[in-house]
Amino acid sequence: MEVKSPRTEATLNANTNQVVTDTMISIADSLIDVADCIDASSLDEFANLLISANRIYVMGAGRSGLVAKSFAMRLMHIGFQVYVVGEIVTPAVTAGDVVVAISGSGNTRTISEFGDICKKLKVKLVTVTTNKDSTLGRMSDLVVILDNKQKPNPGKEYMERQLRGNHKSLTPLGTLFELTAAVFLDAFIAKMMVIKGVDESFLKQRHTVLE
Repeated sequence: MEVKSPRTEATLNANTNQVVTDTMISIADSLIDVADCIDASSLDEFANLLISANRIYVMGAGRSGLVAKSFAMRLMHIGFQVYVVGEIVTPAVTAGDVVVAISGSGNTRTISEFGDICKKLKVKLVTVTTNKDSTLGRMSDLVVILDNKQKPNPGKEYMERQLRGNHKSLTPLGTLFELTAAVFLDAFIAKMMVIKGVDESFLKQRHTVLE
């Protein structure tokens, strides 16, 4: 078995460490670009839909599902009645409810099928995605776009392509969208806290004690 020399191993570690820091910086740069491109009117409409909802449901597949659950937890913390689609204790949606779908492509089959059910039940559907012209995008009452393709930046082309889902990079399989969605939704919670007039002490009162 070949044994690497200490110098070779040190060089390899240095190179892979650079990958870590370069990727973090690229993700941070992309987040800033996406933030600059978010449509302010969509944020206000999103907030109004949640405020007026009888109940809020969130859904997503895979890692986007984890982001959805994190968003649901924060919504609960600031006083909303919220459920995660697919959980065994989640009741049926009815008119007056709002469903929030999180999908980078907007074409995830299971989530699109749930979205179609929502529309048949006349339930308001909000989709957080990179693709307005997608299955979910076309059926949604509101589409919140998380994409920076409207902002030219040749130095970050590979990150832009990754956010649109058509480039192989060091943030694989939609990672960049999921991270962007997680940051966006946490930031959106800050907006909702201001609207509802609550602070962190209110959130702490509603935080679980069974952990």
